[in-house]
Amino acid sequence: MSDDTKKSSPLINESVASAICYAYKVDPYSPTFLSKGDEIFMIDSKNDISISRNTTIDMKLQYSDTNFTAAHWAAVNMKVEGQFKAFSGAASMAVETTEDSKYHTVRVDAIGVCTKNCITTKGSFRTHPEKFLSDDFRSAVNELTMEEIESRIGVFYAIKLDLGGMVKRSYIMEATEEDNESKITAELQASFGRECLGASTSSTLKTGRRTTNKNAKVRREWKAEGGDVDLWFKVRLSDADQSELSSAMEVAKEWADTIDESNYYPFDFELRPLWELIEKVDKDKAREFRLYLEEKWEKDANRHLPTMFLPAKLRVIQLSGPSKRFIENVCNAHKKVLVEESAKAQNHLDHLLHFMDRHGYKRWRKAANSGKDEVIEIREIVCNDPDITVEDFIEQLEAKSDSRFAESKRYLGIWGNDSKESNRVEKLNKDFLDKIIKRLKIDLTGQTSVEKWHVDLDECEKQVNEAVEWFDENISCIKSGSRKTDVKRAIKQVQSIQNSLSGLLKRLETEVENNE
Repeated sequence: MSDDTKKSSPLINESVASAICYAYKVDPYSPTFLSKGDEIFMIDSKNDISISRNTTIDMKLQYSDTNFTAAHWAAVNMKVEGQFKAFSGAASMAVETTEDSKYHTVRVDAIGVCTKNCITTKGSFRTHPEKFLSDDFRSAVNELTMEEIESRIGVFYAIKLDLGGMVKRSYIMEATEEDNESKITAELQASFGRECLGASTSSTLKTGRRTTNKNAKVRREWKAEGGDVDLWFKVRLSDADQSELSSAMEVAKEWADTIDESNYYPFDFELRPLWELIEKVDKDKAREFRLYLEEKWEKDANRHLPTMFLPAKLRVIQLSGPSKRFIENVCNAHKKVLVEESAKAQNHLDHLLHFMDRHGYKRWRKAANSGKDEVIEIREIVCNDPDITVEDFIEQLEAKSDSRFAESKRYLGIWGNDSKESNRVEKLNKDFLDKIIKRLKIDLTGQTSVEKWHVDLDECEKQVNEAVEWFDENISCIKSGSRKTDVKRAIKQVQSIQNSLSGLLKRLETEVENNE
């Protein structure tokens, strides 16, 4: 996995109070999803705002999924819940930035903040902010288009904000139906430490793969503002890394000392929509601006609408009854053979006449006994391990099979006599493992085929919906001379599809009834 590192501009060469005088634009490259627009207020910093000074450091993990997205979190935290769709594009739940994903995703934002100052509007500036609007803003409202107001001025204004620094590391990943907050958090903390913070020196946007599911894509971003953000490169990426690198909290304390008025970054906003101020200048323009934004935000919110969960990896404990019985029978048969082989080897060891061949007989007995232990281990996994996947189990068994193959090729003692019998038993052990591997691969291939079938059905539904949408939008464009012929042809095609689907539906319903 690699990082997408982006920076916006902190407050430089401006008074602490100036941050509250700006409108704010939605910005996907900012840790807060906001960046300064144009200055819209003229205030007296002594009388119109209150500034409280107190240095604090806070760290948290914020989990988002399809039901409560990162856009919801952003809007709730900034007190504009009704406008959460404004952040749908910036707080993306998509793994790929260039294409839609059909799979559900989850997002974890690891956030660290250092607060130095808190600015809050007060008095008339809080209750009647329109009285403090600049002449430039009033002129712009009358002269600019909706798009120009959004891009040049902004879409929100703040009535409260904090100043200091903020670092955010975001993880967006494809999810299975079994994934939840505790599992995802544990997975990330195992790789990136308790706070899941820290930066990579890479800034190229790429997708990687989850550590617990190589089929699941993941995108990782790192954004930081305020103070010397390069200090965050010192954070070790996991608790297992006990090198000279520091913990997140150690770095946060060092970072806090570098934050001052020359590099303050605004965050933790309490916002209001800008159209409330525009309404005080031009009610019709305010209504038009609100409709323009809500239509745009609705489109942003509908860009990533996954239709299915990533197929969960088949776990060994989920194997079908016939597969489990097959493995049990193979284990029983092989164990019986190994018990006999071990007994034969022991009989030779107990016989005084075979003293010269003891090394070979010990290897023979060891091969049989280690094989029995392996049988017990495999049966335990198949019956009782709730976590191991078939894919991982196959990988383990293939490693064991390779090891048995190597052991079956030994040439020890005079003319290989010390390894003759052990080689034969190791070959039996390898054949036993290969039988189980072959059966597991059949189950794994079967699951893949079933998932592809579901994908095909989803694609079929999508194509039918697109055909209906095309008909609604374009039927009037078909030339009148050929319209009747084209429609009749379409009727036959739809009837054929309908007949096929009706037959499939009846078979599916019958299958359900037979299994109840």
